[in-house]
Amino acid sequence: MGVVTMLPSTQGSSCFPRRALHLRKIRPLMKTPVYILVPCAALFFLLSSTALPTAGPQAPYPLRADKDFACGIAVEDSLILVRGGTFEMGDMLDDGDDWERPVHPVTLGDFYLGRTEVTFIEYDAFCVATGRAKPSDAGWGRGKRPAINVSWHDAVAYCNWLSERQGLTTVYTINETSVTADWAADGYRLPTEAEWEYAARSGGKRVRFGNGKDVADPSEINFAGSAAYKSNYSRVGVFREKTIPVGSFRPNDLGLHDMTGNVWEWCWDWFGENYYAKSEQDNPTGPSLGYRRVLRGGSWGNPPDNVRVAYRNGRDPSTGDFDYGFRLARAARGG
Repeated sequence: MGVVTMLPSTQGSSCFPRRALHLRKIRPLMKTPVYILVPCAALFFLLSSTALPTAGPQAPYPLRADKDFACGIAVEDSLILVRGGTFEMGDMLDDGDDWERPVHPVTLGDFYLGRTEVTFIEYDAFCVATGRAKPSDAGWGRGKRPAINVSWHDAVAYCNWLSERQGLTTVYTINETSVTADWAADGYRLPTEAEWEYAARSGGKRVRFGNGKDVADPSEINFAGSAAYKSNYSRVGVFREKTIPVGSFRPNDLGLHDMTGNVWEWCWDWFGENYYAKSEQDNPTGPSLGYRRVLRGGSWGNPPDNVRVAYRNGRDPSTGDFDYGFRLARAARGG
């Protein structure tokens, strides 16, 4: 059985996922960025004519270009239709800890999920349009890297903004820190925890990682892959210690990139350590109350045990960090 190494909590939980301990010591100083306004058409030309840098020994997997991508407007082609079904949710491989159990059946309807995490290109457009301060990129660069230092509240505000821009019905009603969801709305939202795990498992398959593999390889996943964090289900390789551009690795069987590693991804649900024992079977949306929202998938700074598709994490929804990001979901009509 795998051993999950944890750090002491400072936010009300008994444990938190391990992140390489030296990272806080070498965290880059935050520099004040200088922004240059470039017309969307010119920006798109520059982005579409520049190949993604190679993140491993294989060439980066090509992403589809959208005419609105450079302007930060997600379009239909940026989402994958995930056909629903019934699957066994939880620690199917007996690797994890109590809050990943019991394994239990969940049935989901169809839904859409973003091919990649939301990028700085997209999120920065939201910040400009709404007058928000742009989050720090930790000195690693913006562009097609996933947006980081984004809180859960930032993510749901982005979802509503994008829905309004595209003439869709907003999912969230936001009253300061109180947020409710209209699950019948056709706008953008965060995935539920169950939707996220089902999609990360390529439709509920018995796999350990979000690329469909059972062994974490640093040439295929952005995580803490150095010898210091070797497990019995990982290979040793480069530890990049930062994010990489979305789509740098091949996707899973559904066409979804980076469902393991790169950045943690916010989900809708409140985090409940004992929730699995009482979860609804049909389209669960998590506990009705809580003080932490779910994060899934692990990040560039986490060892193999924390980037498994069954691993569950939670944080204060007002908190952002240099390994927190998100991807978009939408309801599928008739799903």
